[in-house]
Amino acid sequence: MFDTISDPALVLAASVGLMALALTFAMAALVIVMRVHAVRAARRQAAALAKWRPLLVRAAAGEFGDPPRLRAAECLSVLLLWNQMQESLRGESHDRLNLLGERLGLYTLARRLELSRNLAARVLGHATLGHFANVSDWARLDQGMRELHTPASLAAARALLRIDAGAAAPQVLERYLAHDDWPSPRVGTLLRESPHEAIGACFVQRLLDGSLYERLRLLPLLRFAEVPNIDSVLDRLVRSSREPQVLSIAMRQLHGPAALADVRKLALHVDPLVRSAAAQALGRIGTDEDQDRLLQMMSDPNWWVRYRATQALLGMPRVGADDVVQLRRTVSDRYARDMLDHVMAERGLAAQGLA
Repeated sequence: MFDTISDPALVLAASVGLMALALTFAMAALVIVMRVHAVRAARRQAAALAKWRPLLVRAAAGEFGDPPRLRAAECLSVLLLWNQMQESLRGESHDRLNLLGERLGLYTLARRLELSRNLAARVLGHATLGHFANVSDWARLDQGMRELHTPASLAAARALLRIDAGAAAPQVLERYLAHDDWPSPRVGTLLRESPHEAIGACFVQRLLDGSLYERLRLLPLLRFAEVPNIDSVLDRLVRSSREPQVLSIAMRQLHGPAALADVRKLALHVDPLVRSAAAQALGRIGTDEDQDRLLQMMSDPNWWVRYRATQALLGMPRVGADDVVQLRRTVSDRYARDMLDHVMAERGLAAQGLA
């Protein structure tokens, strides 16, 4: 028989236990319901794709017929499939799918999705309107490009470039320079997908005449975007710029020999950042006479300059294993010798990793 003092505690413990058990069963039931829902959704999507994929393929090939009615449950699956196919199509096949998309109501659906509060829906809406490429959507997409959610704004920028790359490029670059939420690899890819002649003049003008901040933001895009005559643009920057950061980034992307004389001068620059980039550039575009220059840079007071100079020297085409052994014997500077050992050890570890 329990005493009266302990009875309330036992009742409370039993109540808590029953509540925990009920919550456990409720969560298990919720998981089961969600799982059943996901399985049914996957089956509906698979059925929609099996039904519509052949129709879209035939339409892209020019085999038009009366398409079946697009049910509400199929809309998103078909819209995603339509966008995936449009990414790989060009010319008449792309236009045919646009025609079919209008008949199915995908254009109207995209305009609704573009106004959705759901981020993924807005991204899909922007992408779809980019494929339809109607000039009437310009203002809507321009507004979408200026929103703060990065995926949606990038999708809108890509759509604008699809409609008119020449007119959109200045606006895209302005948005990129005004906000730091757009990553340079993604923006560079957008520009590479656009016609070179449409973006080249605008890009080069901002790169050469812009502020230091603009140059530093635009230079990384050159690794991804295809800008006409980019070697000559880099040559001009190396020849005329006075900012160490600009010189460093420009020289790290040099691949043509036209600026070799300027790079040799910059190997003596007061800023170690510039000397380090000059050493890397000499390793790519330098000649045999630059080996002595790199050897001298291996004794530089700055660790990174010595490191880049040693890497560049050992990576030159005519420097073989015997040359490295001889170099190890003849180098008198202790810092240069230590750096040579360091880089050789790195190369040995890299070779072991590849093996």
